[in-house]
Amino acid sequence: MKSLILAVFVLGSIVSMTMPPRTVSSEASTTSVEPIHYTKLDTRPNVSARAYTVFDINTGEVLFSQNSDEPLPIASVTKLFTASAALRSSQLDSQVEVTQDDVAAEGRAGKLEAGQKYVLRDLLFPLLLESSNDAAAVFERTLGKISFPQVQLADASGLSSYNVASASDLAASVSQLYHQQAYLFDITKLPQYIGSETGWVNNSPVRDLPGYQGGKHGYTTAANRTLVAIFSEPTLANREIGYVILGSNDLKADTLSLRELVTNSVRLE
Repeated sequence: MKSLILAVFVLGSIVSMTMPPRTVSSEASTTSVEPIHYTKLDTRPNVSARAYTVFDINTGEVLFSQNSDEPLPIASVTKLFTASAALRSSQLDSQVEVTQDDVAAEGRAGKLEAGQKYVLRDLLFPLLLESSNDAAAVFERTLGKISFPQVQLADASGLSSYNVASASDLAASVSQLYHQQAYLFDITKLPQYIGSETGWVNNSPVRDLPGYQGGKHGYTTAANRTLVAIFSEPTLANREIGYVILGSNDLKADTLSLRELVTNSVRLE
């Protein structure tokens, strides 16, 4: 199995060492993890984010991280877990009617109107593409309280500042979703989706970046900007690398900086 070589600067000199890699835990990660050979230089990515974790989505190897164990608000990244609960529900193909309370949700999006009827499955598209809080309200009313291991969820939309997780826990959770419910990420890659009554456009700030394999972003005042995203990295033989970014001022700039770090500092052996 190929392993990774990381280049990071330490006190201006190059030091080589072999050590066990830090990994994110995921039920879906079944590939054995070999030691990583580190060649370290003293450098850090130029990012605004409070916390981040960059990791191999298939092995769980953590390549880079900062404040990755600090629980932080995750904003609309929550909607991935709401969608996951919907896929696991027996009500996915049931018909639901949008209520006035649903469309009264803060930060309305998704073009839903009270009285409209949808198959619940169809509401995954406004939920994940346009980050519709109205759609999240329909899911929560239909499914009940949303929960997911390693993530604290107070609501289905991410509006609550009590929806929190650490970057490392999000990395593990996203790995699990990516391997067990890939359909969610297929939706988040779509540029748009045209339904029977209306259409929804993908508003992710990183969707147009090369190699994008899906993800979810969010924003609240408490959380600032948040993101989980997966990219296939050409310098790593298109290996799939996950990026969890919390508390960012500029998601696209931070994503580009972290991807540049991977491009310049990680090699397959």
